[in-house]
Amino acid sequence: MAISNKQVLKYLDDANINYQVVTHPPVYTAEEADRYVKGYQFGRTKNLFLKSKEKYYLVAVLENKRLDMKKLKLSLQSGRLSFASQTDLTNKLAIRSGAVSPFNLMNNAAHDITFILDRDILNDELIGCHPNDNTATVILKVDDLVQLIKKWGNQVEILPL
Repeated sequence: MAISNKQVLKYLDDANINYQVVTHPPVYTAEEADRYVKGYQFGRTKNLFLKSKEKYYLVAVLENKRLDMKKLKLSLQSGRLSFASQTDLTNKLAIRSGAVSPFNLMNNAAHDITFILDRDILNDELIGCHPNDNTATVILKVDDLVQLIKKWGNQVEILPL
């Protein structure tokens, strides 16, 4: 069963992670989300769920960048990359399209998804992520997010995207 928005926040509280929550109507793109988080200072990303023939990747890239899939493929030394299907989103992350977020990795019991973080996000101390649904944005330290993902058992790679 998928971990809910409230369970994500409880997990952060229990782990003594400092965060801020901005609630908003459902949003399906980074641009839509930006309308509701104006005035908040944090690295804004778009999150993409990709796959190769043999692996899955959750990629967080700065929202104003266009992801170069060929460059990423070379960096990962993987086969051809494509967007994962809705079935993959449901089976691997227990979410629907429009709610892809690093917090989805809490639902990845097999720990077989690699989290790829755009190195440029490290220029920001904070990052904003949906807490497993697209009706809120959780703002927390980038370092805290990376440590949490590693604690959950997923591999993390920080790459120039």
